[in-house]
Amino acid sequence: MDEMEKNELEKNEELEPKEAVETKEAVETKEAVETKEEPTQEEASVTDAPAAEEAVETAEEPVTAEASVEETAEEPEIEETEEPKQEEQPVEAPAAQKAEKGGVLGIVIGLIALIAIVAYAWMNPMGKAVDTGILYTKDDNLYYYDLKNEPYQVQEGLSNGGTYHYFYTAWGASVTEDGSYLYFSDDVDENGAFVLYRRDAKNADAKAAQIDTDVYDYMASKDGKVVAYLKKSGETYALCVYDGKEAQTVKTGINLENDVYALSGNGKYLAFTDTTGLLNAVAVGKNMEDNILPLTDSAETYALAEESGILYYVAAGKDGYNIFSYDFKGEPKTAVENVSSMEMMPNGRDVLYCKKSEEKVLYKDIIVDDMAEQDAKLKKGDEGYEQKVQRDEIRKAMKNGEGFEPLLQECYVLTGGKSVRVAGDVVAAVGVDSKQTYVAGYKTKEFTPMHLSVMDGGLDMVEYIYYMSLNYGGMEVFLADTTGKVNLLSGSQPQLDGLKLSENGKKAAYLDTDANTGDTILVEIELGKEKAETVATNVQSFGYIGNTLIYYFDYTEGVGTLGAAGSKTTIANASGVQFTEDAVYYVADADAATGNGELRAWDGKTETTIAKDVFAFQYKDNGKLVYIGKYDVNAGVGDLYYYDGKEARKLDTGITAIFIY
Repeated sequence: MDEMEKNELEKNEELEPKEAVETKEAVETKEAVETKEEPTQEEASVTDAPAAEEAVETAEEPVTAEASVEETAEEPEIEETEEPKQEEQPVEAPAAQKAEKGGVLGIVIGLIALIAIVAYAWMNPMGKAVDTGILYTKDDNLYYYDLKNEPYQVQEGLSNGGTYHYFYTAWGASVTEDGSYLYFSDDVDENGAFVLYRRDAKNADAKAAQIDTDVYDYMASKDGKVVAYLKKSGETYALCVYDGKEAQTVKTGINLENDVYALSGNGKYLAFTDTTGLLNAVAVGKNMEDNILPLTDSAETYALAEESGILYYVAAGKDGYNIFSYDFKGEPKTAVENVSSMEMMPNGRDVLYCKKSEEKVLYKDIIVDDMAEQDAKLKKGDEGYEQKVQRDEIRKAMKNGEGFEPLLQECYVLTGGKSVRVAGDVVAAVGVDSKQTYVAGYKTKEFTPMHLSVMDGGLDMVEYIYYMSLNYGGMEVFLADTTGKVNLLSGSQPQLDGLKLSENGKKAAYLDTDANTGDTILVEIELGKEKAETVATNVQSFGYIGNTLIYYFDYTEGVGTLGAAGSKTTIANASGVQFTEDAVYYVADADAATGNGELRAWDGKTETTIAKDVFAFQYKDNGKLVYIGKYDVNAGVGDLYYYDGKEARKLDTGITAIFIY
């Protein structure tokens, strides 16, 4: 892995994983880099909408790709009111320091809070875990356990003056999704540059192949046969590709930024932007530098579909901004014209996009003429006659079927080559991370026609009142699927960020703001019903285990309480909480002096103890996990175990850190 990951901790960024998508920020998060075997560049072009007009004017001037999903998910600002209370976040991590610097924890941060912080880094950002082998470091050396045989040493002396781990969490090494290859960084220097290696993961006697030096970032295909990477080249960086036989430079003049390049999961295609902002595409093969296809210099956002490898991007068209698709054969095709936003859905297959509503807002549909009889009696020179003239102008427009451009959007999902409309009158929308294809967003409430008697002006005033009514009339939060079914989510200020769906798709849970107290509350709604039920207050995180809603609340200094909707059972003194598909895992009753406690699992009904004297753990898949036991904070070492869902196996002692991937 890379310098960008190290910088993420050093800049004290929040370690909570992002749901749904990665974005173009200046520095890449550790999670984004570690999961680069399945790269996507999901970008949300819709941002906070302080007014309905601003939210949809992006058709002519789309929001740039730097807009984040978190920004999209926030409720549009419709009036100047007190900010709703946000979900409490874990304590931010101090600047990365080597574990051997004993005593730093007692000064900077509490033990339990440290567990909570790094637990967030160990969660898979997309909620997709894979039970591959385990890479860990001991005495500055790299070791690998393939889940079957004895662990073996892969490389000696990883650091050359640089940092590659934050206490017991390390970055820079990974196992490909199919478990065939190991990629790892060696000789990490103080600037974050490293030597990139690849090694056969299935042969303990295999020799590592050096790919390149002065590398800062890499991204491997699912099977590990191809890797794309960035290395220093003058004042900028060079994008290179290694196919197992040779390394070749694809393009120089690349910035070290998040999502500046993307390799398809099958390793066949590569997309990237250079320092000029030009979006390029090329098939992986021989003489790649000579076969680059420059696509556009006006790309606002782009994404590679995981399954098909098709590149989707938004760029300037003839009359606005269009979505283009490119399958790395022939020429790009126009997929959708005149869009205001595009985002790759969390499933990595479908594309969510919005475009301005095509139907005009007709004056006759939004105005009630309650002055016709009174105005008929007025003559020129009478008091109020000038106002009558303005009303006559409005009446003429109503009679002639005139109207004005809408300010709202229609949202669609591009799936299987076809566009499916999911919702109308939309201000902002975002894809929901779930097994089903759902879109959540904000839409305006039904407009109440205005009366001529309350107007003081002509057609311009009509439009102004209409816009202000939308702006201050409040928004409705919706959840829609690709069948056209739209569910409204009740609440005073429902938050789309972090919305969860039950396994059967019948219930949704999300955070809201109590209209009376202003407290952040967790609510659950049965889709199709009008009202959500309050589950708990002061909630830190939540998720569904099957169809049971479990939540983590009353979080303070790394410790909180677990509860389940519809149950009176609560579990106190839980830390390092991780939600998975089969259970919620956590360290219970951690000792304040050592940080070690019991590793347990809870599905909302049954609590199971897995191991004792556990400091931290990393979930793998299907109830399997790796954990560090009897961790000595001052020495920065502990014992390593692998739990296969039934029993634990001790792998090594005195280990320093586990690699995230």
